[in-house]
Amino acid sequence: MPAPNQKLPKSARSRPRWNWPGRLFLTVLLLATLVLTIFRLPRRRASPNSLPAKAASTAAAQASPASTASTNDQSHKKVVSASDQLNEGTRLLETGNVDAAIARYLQAIKLNPDDEDAHYNLGLAYARKGDRSAAEEQYLEALRIYPDYSEAHNNLGNLLAADGKLDEAVSHLREAVRLAPTDSVVQNNLGNALARQRKVDEAVPCFKEAIRLNADYAEAHLNLGSAYLLLGKVDEAIAEIQTALRLKPDLEAAKRALAKAESVRNGEGQK
Repeated sequence: MPAPNQKLPKSARSRPRWNWPGRLFLTVLLLATLVLTIFRLPRRRASPNSLPAKAASTAAAQASPASTASTNDQSHKKVVSASDQLNEGTRLLETGNVDAAIARYLQAIKLNPDDEDAHYNLGLAYARKGDRSAAEEQYLEALRIYPDYSEAHNNLGNLLAADGKLDEAVSHLREAVRLAPTDSVVQNNLGNALARQRKVDEAVPCFKEAIRLNADYAEAHLNLGSAYLLLGKVDEAIAEIQTALRLKPDLEAAKRALAKAESVRNGEGQK
């Protein structure tokens, strides 16, 4: 987005001219309406009993075959037990029992410290509880174990964006898009972070791609409409916001954005 002493690009005749105090207020309002999906769903293990056994330690590898087999069996049982804890934690989290879910995830990590899904789910649970620093720590740990974890990049990016750490947020969200280019949610979230950086021209293609991937994504239509309005494309903005409301009639942010867009079209945005 241009700095306040610059003018937004204008189309031929149809776009109202706003003074900067009014335009700046509109910018703040519209940025507040941008909608993202902060958290992806927790991970669940479909078949714990099919998990591979954890590799035996060097000492175990040098032991007798019987001892090695026993060590491998114990390690496998720990991994399976950790997966059981993970799945139970996910069940509890999905029913809103956050504290009990956290206890299960902590137990899963105790049994299998290198389980990236347990760290990811624990981060999600902490985020739902409002402990943002603990959530960030767990997402980072999941990424340390598995750097290509797109969901962890997405969640961490949105967490950082909410804390105003936009450069770091965009970095993680770009990585999420690289790893999952057909995921409409991460495309939308990257667009949201870019728009909050006032890079609205860069945000628009992200919102468009999210819609191309999922035409019924109401929040992406709303975000695209909000971006268009920031760029002064009022008619296009109204069309996108109306689409968002058609898809989700109770989307309050879209109702507010539509009222603002219509006021701009009617010349009230100059006041």
